[in-house]
Amino acid sequence: MAGLASLRTGLLVDNHVHTRHSGHTQEAYDAVSLRWAGLARGLRLSLREHAPLPEGFELRQIAGPGPEFPPVSRAVGLSLRDESLWTFFQECLEAGLSVGFEVDILGGRLGQTEELVTELERRARSAGVVIDALNCSHHIMGEAPWDFTPQTLTAAIGFCGGPAAFARRYFGDIREAVASGLFHCVSHLEAPRKFDAGPRALPRPAFHGAEDVWQEELELTLEAMAVHGVALEYNTGGLATWGRPYLSPGTIALAVRLGLHVVVGSDAHHPDQVGQGFVDAERELRRAGVTEVWTFRAGQPVAIPLAEPSPGPWPTSAAAISSSARS
Repeated sequence: MAGLASLRTGLLVDNHVHTRHSGHTQEAYDAVSLRWAGLARGLRLSLREHAPLPEGFELRQIAGPGPEFPPVSRAVGLSLRDESLWTFFQECLEAGLSVGFEVDILGGRLGQTEELVTELERRARSAGVVIDALNCSHHIMGEAPWDFTPQTLTAAIGFCGGPAAFARRYFGDIREAVASGLFHCVSHLEAPRKFDAGPRALPRPAFHGAEDVWQEELELTLEAMAVHGVALEYNTGGLATWGRPYLSPGTIALAVRLGLHVVVGSDAHHPDQVGQGFVDAERELRRAGVTEVWTFRAGQPVAIPLAEPSPGPWPTSAAAISSSARS
């Protein structure tokens, strides 16, 4: 990291990248392809692959699979029941990629999440892999994913008893996870707003009539993250869903005031998506007063200054970039 930072400052690491093991990424896009995609953009990659579901936990299909609701089997690719996790670890070692996981907090089932994290760490040690970071994410209400489509989000809001109840439960689950000490970062905190705009937008925003509750719960969650030292992810993957990253300007401003560490990731599920939106992200973060971004090594935060680019030359060859990324 020191060698990479000496070349320039800025967004040097994409901290949220998925492999072919995500469950909904094409098999052809292996870890080596991802690494080369990062090198071509001058980025070190740190994976946040979807962690396997705990033994005995099954996602529920709340509607028949179809264009508007893909099969839940596509949600998670890795499993504790077969050799897929071992294969994932070996591919990451061979490609020299930083390993981390996006761990779903299972709609507030913290006990099962803790057991899963313990098992992940055990298996990583057996494979000779160091887990650099664990991100918590929230995709499930009850036993069904809420974020697949506008229809699944609407169903989850109904399951909770309305948009205000959904917001309280969603953020409450995340605060519980943040306080557990299991996680280093929270992924795409504003993801439930993904169908407010864009090609799959709901007729009106999902939290229409509950905006005050949404904002109050959001602020309480950022404050809890500050207390427990958990980082906040600026996720550019939102560009593909609602046309902007998963952090609004107001949320970034509050995060800066609270002193939260900001981690930037693309949520790439394809090599072409690695580092997507990073140029604009760097500009927006500077404008918001962010002075450094963060990555993790073996669970420890590493700061990368977010200063004006130096006038020195950028590396012009893949060999030069590869050399700096290994340092």
